[in-house]
Amino acid sequence: MRQWGWPKKRARQSLIASLNRMHKNNLIQFIIILGLLQPAAAFCETVTLKSGKQIEGRIMEKTDQYIKIESNGMPIYYELKYVQNIEENKRDAKFYLKEGFKYACEGKFSQAEEEFKKGLGVDSANHNLKEALKMFDDLKSGAINKEYAVYLFKGSDYLINAKYQEAVAEFKEALKLKPYDSDLYYYLGVCYYSLEQYLDAISYLKKAVEIKPNEEIYYYLGVCYYSLGHFPEAIDYLTKTLEASPDDAEVYSIIGTSYYLSGQSQPARENLNKARELFQKNNDYLKAKDIEEFLGTMK
Repeated sequence: MRQWGWPKKRARQSLIASLNRMHKNNLIQFIIILGLLQPAAAFCETVTLKSGKQIEGRIMEKTDQYIKIESNGMPIYYELKYVQNIEENKRDAKFYLKEGFKYACEGKFSQAEEEFKKGLGVDSANHNLKEALKMFDDLKSGAINKEYAVYLFKGSDYLINAKYQEAVAEFKEALKLKPYDSDLYYYLGVCYYSLEQYLDAISYLKKAVEIKPNEEIYYYLGVCYYSLGHFPEAIDYLTKTLEASPDDAEVYSIIGTSYYLSGQSQPARENLNKARELFQKNNDYLKAKDIEEFLGTMK
């Protein structure tokens, strides 16, 4: 299952703070880890000509003969013999990911692939860049067509930039082309979960799990039901998540909280103790302390 920019283990509130505000259903907060919406000026580069004129923009190409810079939306070529100095800002993986998505959303796949590969040259472990390049493998093998790829790239770009309504529209268009694509139902479920439209999220996630069961889908189903206050269903799906990730402290903490809110103290205590032990093992002492303090208040 292709996943963009959001790890399963999102940043979450401490257990104690969550329990104090449980009526707001906000134990879990969805945080996208990629901050892609940076102003273009952050990557502004300057070419100084021998005449003293300075051109600011984005360097698109540089050879031993000339430089091509995009300034005010227009590409301009300068022979290097007329250039006094070039000031280049360091480009990180986020920059190349953003540039690649821009090209991919326009259907310019060769340029997009080139940008993604440049990004991997900067950060070879970047998950999003690897996932983006896999989409080109699908294109080349014929597993997906260009129209579908554009919708998928657009939806994914919106999703990792937290523009969930826009992402929903693109994924739904892609779904018309591939109505049995488990990933699309999963993405739509994540979008609706992020919009706090939990019933819609559950509807799409259940379709995803019918096609291709996956621990991530079970996880989202669990937290959706948790957010709705349907704790038995939350426990059921989150327990399935533990079958693949038996040492997931966060999931144990949500299961324990679900039992507690259902009035079942003994299984609540068992799961919260397990979460505390795993948090300690992972050196997450703050969360372990929160749970320990809460356990001390339980009768």
